[in-house]
Amino acid sequence: MTTTIDSRTSTDVPSREELVARAAALVPLLRRNAERCEQEGKLPEENVRALEEAGLLRLTLPRRYGGYEADTRTKVEVYSELGKGCSSTAWVAGLWSDGTLFTSLMPDHVQDEVFADPNVRITVSFPLGGTVAISDGDGGYRLSGRWPFNTGCAHATYAIRSAVIDPESDAPGFGMFLTPYEGMTIVDDWQVSGLCGTGSNTVTGENIPVPGDRMMHFGDAQQGRFRTERNAATPLYRTPIISTILTTGSLGFPGVARAALDFFLGKIGAGRPITYTTYGDQSQAPIRHHQAAEAALRIRAADALTFEVADIVDRHAADDTPYAEGEHSQLWGQVAYATELYSEAVEILRAASGASAIHKSSPMQRLARDAAALKVHAIMSPTTGLEFHGRALAGLAPNSPLL
Repeated sequence: MTTTIDSRTSTDVPSREELVARAAALVPLLRRNAERCEQEGKLPEENVRALEEAGLLRLTLPRRYGGYEADTRTKVEVYSELGKGCSSTAWVAGLWSDGTLFTSLMPDHVQDEVFADPNVRITVSFPLGGTVAISDGDGGYRLSGRWPFNTGCAHATYAIRSAVIDPESDAPGFGMFLTPYEGMTIVDDWQVSGLCGTGSNTVTGENIPVPGDRMMHFGDAQQGRFRTERNAATPLYRTPIISTILTTGSLGFPGVARAALDFFLGKIGAGRPITYTTYGDQSQAPIRHHQAAEAALRIRAADALTFEVADIVDRHAADDTPYAEGEHSQLWGQVAYATELYSEAVEILRAASGASAIHKSSPMQRLARDAAALKVHAIMSPTTGLEFHGRALAGLAPNSPLL
């Protein structure tokens, strides 16, 4: 079955403002389900259905299949808005968006097969962990390995897997493989302190057959050389893979930080005292004014860095221009420094919320744990990203295979 809707026009596609408004409308539902999401270790079905019905899983889907081909700025704004309601839901939606995007870079007939289901969900896992793909002699591969961090795997049908191609050969490569979950095993090992609801479990598989048309060399993807013909002229689908990865990493924190600020301001505006002081109303205490302002301005500064990254990526895609030497290192540095600022803001708000915030019923403790989990993600790690940017400023070559 092939689904094509080439006659769609731009009037059929919601504006960025409309998509952000749809995300905002889901925030109350996501907040109600946030604790349940964490306890179950995966998104509640209600959350998944709400995302589908709002069209928020179609942002990176080609228009001919009913998608929106939304730009990077829209992706970051929409999923950041979802993060105000549930960090895990926003993160899963963002990673599914990447899975859809990367599949849209595969040969067009592969897209026709996969996107015949308009609500197909595709996960992405890049860590290698000893994974291998052996050529089968007929143009295909046999894939084996153990892939951690399969965000959203409980609700997914396909996955983008990474593996070393023919590691014993004279010229091994690194490929991205599109595989169904059928025939693979999901290991229930996502027992973590933050982003608990993402269900980012490990997946294992042995000797899984993968046709050659469902593989893309990472080096080609890194340089923006993809296997699709019908999407080649569309700005979204000529974005280098590292740009996509960086901007998806940056979408996690804005909503978390803003949710923490909203919760804090709601508490101090409720006429509560500061224990063991003469302040009977926290909203009148200068220390709370300073804490709120410091956190709010850190968030605002981090937002400026985050959304500038998205705008730079969109500008390159729209103009079809190459990135300058060291520019991806700069973008990684901006994501890293924004992470530092968001993290500091959440910690200021957590500490200022007092002992009541350590109760499991308090959203603040969950937001703080989710922020801590985001900060140690390899893409957002402040130390790593700042080093990359610093090396570029010093005229040194990148020390990452992704740059």
